[in-house]
Amino acid sequence: RRRPPVLIQAPFNFPAMIPLWSFPLACASGNTFVLKPSERTPGAAMMLVELARQAGLPDGVLNVVHGTKNTVDRICDDPHIRAVS
Repeated sequence: RRRPPVLIQAPFNFPAMIPLWSFPLACASGNTFVLKPSERTPGAAMMLVELARQAGLPDGVLNVVHGTKNTVDRICDDPHIRAVS
């Protein structure tokens, strides 16, 4: 059964911890996910993405989108996104 993607938003004050708390659970549950790092601190999230890639996470499981409030609004309004962290 195909599961809907999950949106994980990383705030500027916890740029690594929120993704580290969220995306292992999303993967273990069989979900793909969209990581939207803070526009103020995208570096930590991009390091995590690179580590996940090096660890063998398949292409398309972890997706990154950069942007501001308008980006988040569009993602949250997408009917395919069924969970937000």
